[in-house]
Amino acid sequence: MTTFLIPTLVMNGIAVFIYALIVLLKTFVASYGTCQVTVNGSKVLTIQGGTYLDKALFQNRIYLPSACGGKGTCGFCKVKVSDGIPDPLPVEEILINYKEIREGFRLSCQTKIRSDMFIEIPEELLSIREYRGVIQKSDYVTRDIKRISIHIEEPEDGLDFKSGQYLTFKVQEGETRAYSIASSEKRQDEVQIEVKLIPNGLGSSYLHSLTEGDELAFFGPYGQFYLRDTSHKVICVAGGVGLAPMKPIIFETLLKYPDRDVELYYGVRTIEDLYDHDLFLRLQANQLRFRYWPTLEKISEDELDPGIFTQGFVNKTLNEHMTDGEKSEAYLCGPPLMLSSAIEVLKAKGVPEIRILYDKF
Repeated sequence: MTTFLIPTLVMNGIAVFIYALIVLLKTFVASYGTCQVTVNGSKVLTIQGGTYLDKALFQNRIYLPSACGGKGTCGFCKVKVSDGIPDPLPVEEILINYKEIREGFRLSCQTKIRSDMFIEIPEELLSIREYRGVIQKSDYVTRDIKRISIHIEEPEDGLDFKSGQYLTFKVQEGETRAYSIASSEKRQDEVQIEVKLIPNGLGSSYLHSLTEGDELAFFGPYGQFYLRDTSHKVICVAGGVGLAPMKPIIFETLLKYPDRDVELYYGVRTIEDLYDHDLFLRLQANQLRFRYWPTLEKISEDELDPGIFTQGFVNKTLNEHMTDGEKSEAYLCGPPLMLSSAIEVLKAKGVPEIRILYDKF
């Protein structure tokens, strides 16, 4: 057996070496000259071959969304390649469904330009802009969440957004991170975000380090997660800092749609993680169309108040109190496990799947 094993191992070793050499040559040696990238059949970009598609678009002021800084883990920078389609990478086969892979969808951050390409991106992304701002205020609202108010310096006409959308912030050269717009009042010259500090988190550590007067750059607005213009009851389900995009959705509904009711189901681990609690209690007292259901996972005896808090998980509170599912639409933001359990409750309550919108983090 040893007689056959040694040659086999040698051949496998040679094959692995040749494959690694090919990858190395493709990465560092291959020269593709200049290539043309045609965007949506009209805009033609001349790009140095070997450049990643997301970087090439960014250099030409086409700002695709990204929450992972080009690492191929968020899937936000997906584009459709109709000519010059590269073979899909394993990471793309995880983040893009099989049907879209067959249709030519690829992650722009993983697609290297090696020849002329024709790509399609949503038209609304062509209007994404770069903004420059100055920190006006940065305060802790919990032990690890900061509310950051930004005055928009450039462009002068400010920011126009839909309630629920998000922005991406430049946190270091070539790295961006996404944060929901938390502004409950729409002002073109000012925007608020709420940022939870993640240990060793590049984006949250950077934004938490900024103080009044510091400058920063960001892009947007992005996202299909925004308040729809309908007559349905609005059900908001949030976990932790997932409360951020719910505030503009709630306030816009109450101000703009006098015939639409709004319910907020908000879940956190402990009372120390709860914020804007008094705001929502006051809103509930003054607005008959608004109901607020806060849920604490862990609660002490002196904190337990059946008239205010529910103990457990937010999907339990949702199941106990929500009604009129067939007349409702839902907006969810929070961790994946919370989303999946809440979605099951919503569907069981009769909310059509097409009217369940969510933003996970």
